[in-house]
Amino acid sequence: MIIHPPSLSQVGTDIQVSARIELRSPRRGVPSELWFRFRQGTLPQISTDCDSFAVALLLLGMQNGEPIEIRGSLSRKLFLGLQEYQRIYHSWFPERFKMIEIKPDLLREDQVDAGQGDACAFSGGVDSFYTLLSLLGRGVAAPGPKPTHAVFMAGFDMPLHLSKSIGELTLAYDEMMKTLGIELIIGSTNVRSFVNSVDWTNAHGQALVATALLFKSEWRHFYIPSSYTLKSYPKWGSHPELDFLLSTESLQMVHHGEHANRVKKLEVISKAKESFDRLRVCWIQDLGLKNCGQCEKCIRTMIALDILGALSNYSTFRENTLSRSKVRSLKQRTYQGRLFARELMKEASRRGKFGTCLDLGYSLLRRELFFRGF
Repeated sequence: MIIHPPSLSQVGTDIQVSARIELRSPRRGVPSELWFRFRQGTLPQISTDCDSFAVALLLLGMQNGEPIEIRGSLSRKLFLGLQEYQRIYHSWFPERFKMIEIKPDLLREDQVDAGQGDACAFSGGVDSFYTLLSLLGRGVAAPGPKPTHAVFMAGFDMPLHLSKSIGELTLAYDEMMKTLGIELIIGSTNVRSFVNSVDWTNAHGQALVATALLFKSEWRHFYIPSSYTLKSYPKWGSHPELDFLLSTESLQMVHHGEHANRVKKLEVISKAKESFDRLRVCWIQDLGLKNCGQCEKCIRTMIALDILGALSNYSTFRENTLSRSKVRSLKQRTYQGRLFARELMKEASRRGKFGTCLDLGYSLLRRELFFRGF
C-alpha cells in the first residue's frame, strides 16, 4: 500500500484533505482516494502530514499483509506507537492481522504543547454525551479540561446517505455547543469504503483518531468516549490499551469514561436538559433527531432511562413509555448485547426495579434456550 502526499482542496463549500491510496490488490468498491471534508467556519488549522492516513488504513494493511509506504512524513512518537498497536492487535487476532512494515519517507518530531485547545468526539449518543458533560463538570467530581472543540463526523456510525438525520443533528448540536461555549467541527469521510472488509468494530477507533490528527497542531488532548467498563472490554478498535498509542508529540489521545456503565452514564446525561431533545442512539433509519424505538440499541437505552425514571423526559424516542413485552422480547444477538443486558439487570435490581430485572432475565434465558434447540 502506498499513501501519497495529502493535499487540501475545496469541494463545494467544504474544505477537503485527501490522499491518493495505492493498494497492492485493489478491490471493487474501494476508491483510489481517502478524504475527510469539513464545513467551513472557524476551522482549526488542518494538517497535511500523513499521520491521519497511516492510522486510518493500518488494520487494512495488516489484514492484507501489505507494508505501508508513506510518501511524506510521520510523527516519530506515532511511528513507535503503531508498532505496539500492531503487536497488541496481532496477539488478539494472530490469524487475521499480520505484523507489517511501515516505511515513511521521513520521521519527524512535532512540537510538544503546540496546541492550546482540547477536543472530544461527539455523535449525540450515550457515550459521547457522557464524555462531553463530564468534561464540563456535570455530575462528576473531577472534570477534565473544558473542551474547546467537539467533532461530529458523518460516515462513521452514521452513513453518508442519511442526509435528513445529518442535517437535523448537526443543526441541533451546533446550537447546543454554542450555548456551551464549544466550537463544533462538522465533517464527513469515505473511510468506511476502505475499511468495511476490516469490520467497523475493529476500524472505528483508528477512524476517530485519524480525524483528530488532522488538527494535531491545535489541540493538546483528544477525548475518545468509551463503549464499555474497564473489566468488560472486548478486543476491538477503540480500547484503553490502544488509543493512547496513536498519540503524537503534540496531541495526546485519551480514552474516557470506562469507569461508568451505561446506566451510570445516563444518570449524568438525564440531568442535562440539553439531552432531552437531542439524545440520538439509533443509526438505522433517516429519522432526523428521532430514534426508531424498535432496534436493540434503542430498547436498551429506553430500559436504562426507565430504570432511572427519566424516559418520559426524552422526546427523541417515538414512544417514551416502555412495555414489559418489549423488554422481554429484547434480542441479545451479540456478546455486547448480552453484556449490556446483564449490566441493566444489575442496576435494575440495585435500584429496586425487580420487574425489569426479571424481564431482562427472561430475554436472556429465551435466547439461551433458542440456541440450545429447546
